[in-house]
Amino acid sequence: MKRLKGKKQIEQLFMTGNSVGAFPLRMVYLKTTIEHQIGVSVSKKHFKSAVDRNRIKRLLRVAVEKQLFEVLNSPDSNYCLMVLYVGKEMPTSVKLKEQFEFLIKRFNKKQLHEIES
Repeated sequence: MKRLKGKKQIEQLFMTGNSVGAFPLRMVYLKTTIEHQIGVSVSKKHFKSAVDRNRIKRLLRVAVEKQLFEVLNSPDSNYCLMVLYVGKEMPTSVKLKEQFEFLIKRFNKKQLHEIES
């Protein structure tokens, strides 16, 4: 999995992508033809200190890599994903992992619903 970089890709993701949420996380995703790309983001509005933002992003990347590897292993679908931390409090790694598991369940449920429609 690659990191999501590039202003054009991120703009396209937020303009045309779908989202799913499980507080304090929100995931914006877009089906693509290229390899999986994943980005994480933390609001500067809620966390003024770069040290805090970087810590949350590091915790998010760990949770994302462990959980998404199983979900995104299917060769027929590739996604661009952006995982946003929208909470106002400093999370723990255990809490983030639990919430991310719940977010993935919602994502899978939404994918099944989109396929059936």
